[in-house]
Amino acid sequence: MRSDILKRIQDLLQNEDLEAIRKDVRSAIEDFRAMNHEDIRNQRDAWSKREDRDPDEVFEYVPAPEQEAFDEAVVAFKEREKAWRHQVAEEQRANLAKKEAMLDRLRKTIQEEENIGAAFAAFHAVREEWEQVGDVPGDKYKEIHDTYYRLRDDFFYNINIYKELQDNDLKKNLALKEALLEQAKQLTGIEDLMEREKAARNLQRQWLDVGPSPRENYKELGDEFFGLVRPIYDAVKEYYDGIRATHAEAAEKKAALIEDLRALVAEEVENSHPAWSEATGKILELQKQWKACGFAGREKNEELWTTFRDLADVFFKRKQLFYDQLKSLGKENREKKEALIARAEALKDSTDWRATTDELISLQKQWKEVGPCSAGEEQRLWRKFRKAQDAFFKAKKAQFADRNETEAANLKEKEALIDRIEQFELTGDRKSDLDQLKEFSTEWNGIGHVPRKNLDAIMGRFRKAMDEKYDALSALRSERSIEHYRERVGNLASNDSNQLRREQSILREKIDRLSSRVAKTEENIERFTGKGAEAIREQYEKSIRADKREIDEIKEKLRLLRAATQAD
Repeated sequence: MRSDILKRIQDLLQNEDLEAIRKDVRSAIEDFRAMNHEDIRNQRDAWSKREDRDPDEVFEYVPAPEQEAFDEAVVAFKEREKAWRHQVAEEQRANLAKKEAMLDRLRKTIQEEENIGAAFAAFHAVREEWEQVGDVPGDKYKEIHDTYYRLRDDFFYNINIYKELQDNDLKKNLALKEALLEQAKQLTGIEDLMEREKAARNLQRQWLDVGPSPRENYKELGDEFFGLVRPIYDAVKEYYDGIRATHAEAAEKKAALIEDLRALVAEEVENSHPAWSEATGKILELQKQWKACGFAGREKNEELWTTFRDLADVFFKRKQLFYDQLKSLGKENREKKEALIARAEALKDSTDWRATTDELISLQKQWKEVGPCSAGEEQRLWRKFRKAQDAFFKAKKAQFADRNETEAANLKEKEALIDRIEQFELTGDRKSDLDQLKEFSTEWNGIGHVPRKNLDAIMGRFRKAMDEKYDALSALRSERSIEHYRERVGNLASNDSNQLRREQSILREKIDRLSSRVAKTEENIERFTGKGAEAIREQYEKSIRADKREIDEIKEKLRLLRAATQAD
């Protein structure tokens, strides 16, 4: 299939008429890239499921054999398209020069030619040439054509031929224009805006075709007529501007929903029916919000929907896989959990506190890794397993009651440290103040554990106190983020080394997504050229810089995770 698309692109590029094939080539390029995106997802899924994968290994995409030829074809297409755009612009500039020269000839004829026959010959020659010359640049179109029609009218006013016939024509034209003016006054009675615009443009074409009327009221008639039709055009423009604004708003909302969905799909869902039901509810809510957003415009709506739908498909495929596995593994999981219960019951009376604690924690991890049984059996087995563990930990708690006193002392020490932080006054020396704040963090991490019930509150006070100092220093967000993340790494390392690896995997995937977005954004920038493109390019470049800064921050977090993994 990919080779067929490549051949189609190559065949299309054999056509010398670029304008005739541009849309087809772009469509084929998008199809090829869509297949690449699918390959990336498939390769990443296969990579993530490899049991022999090194924890530090970074996913690398293996391109298809056709990729190199495809890239060459894309480069060739873009070069031809760029040359074509340049050629069109050059032709329009050349047409502008030709029409400006014709206007000069027409002015000279009006001002200097006294022979009526020669004047008409020159006028007709200019008119025939004018109709044959192509388009001019868009920003010059109105000016150049308004000048032409004004000079055309001036020509007829300044040619004094067959005076009586001319007077008759002027009166006839006046009557026609007065009739058109009366029709223009009736336009407000047309309720449908599009029908009103259509009628206004039809009257305007007739007005321009009528020719000159008596000079005495020529300007007044024109001002009155165009004063009636221009508000209609303004209303139409306002109408379409409003539609485009709703499209832009809908596109922005849908892009935000895609990011929300992307985050949900990236989350690890616990292998349980309640967890998957809760996650499914969140996905369905996003789908409901998507429908309420409205249309995002022809250019973006389909692309946004494809991205949203693909992400949702990934989630529901994972969900289906879970339930398929749940059915086949239910009996096997029950037998494994019964074996874990037997082992826990054999350990409940042990007094080898450290070794038994480690083994029971290991049994808990194994329990989580086994997977669920049927809903009724799951709760029964878990209560039995928990009962055996509770018996041991209750005895251990009685044995280590003194530890509570140590944790209480640690709590007081941390509270005293927070008081010192809150009372700390900045010196104005940024480096010195940052070093002092880092010393506070080091001292905090060295104090030891506090009672679990006080953990959230004391951590909240500490972070608030530190954040206030960092904010006063106008510290960069990345500095605070890394400092806070260092605490998170410490908590992860103290709980479960597997959590460190999962965290690394999540961050690597996020780097891949950001890198892909940067590449796509950089490619999209090249499409915006011409008048008004600078603001769009600047917005894209700002987005690229923000993504690259986030990539750098994630790399620093990965460094902390690797260090913690090696230390563990």
